[in-house]
Amino acid sequence: MPNIDNISYHTFKPYHLNNYKGLKSYGISSMSDSTRKQGIERQSLLGPCVTVMHYNDVIAIFGVVLIWKGLGEAWSTFDEKARRYPIGMTKGALTFFDICEILFSLHRLQITVLSTDNRALRWASAIGFVQEGLLTQYSEDKKDFYMMRRKVDG
Repeated sequence: MPNIDNISYHTFKPYHLNNYKGLKSYGISSMSDSTRKQGIERQSLLGPCVTVMHYNDVIAIFGVVLIWKGLGEAWSTFDEKARRYPIGMTKGALTFFDICEILFSLHRLQITVLSTDNRALRWASAIGFVQEGLLTQYSEDKKDFYMMRRKVDG
């Protein structure tokens, strides 16, 4: 993984959530912090997952859920501090997803992005995802999300 802006990448461990300040960016607004932590821990068991650190601060966690052979769904959660390091975050995500695509022979890597989150949509586009369609009332709180996929060679 690239070493940019003193950003480092580590295999996710549940204790990384102890002082993580970005929990509110994961899941829906009505979720408790303990439910958010449980969700992240569960997803981390379903495929590769990395913790992104700036020195000793956890600033992001992202991973891929391996749905079936050749198909993965990317997910992420970010602390506001992660936005200070757009180059490190973007290059790290690109590298991580490239590694996942090769290591797990993925022919499709997809994500869902809240349709009103323009910043997340721009970032998803910057790391190679394209919109495929709108999932209406997709979340528990009935918000619309875009289904996006990353073009995978092969």
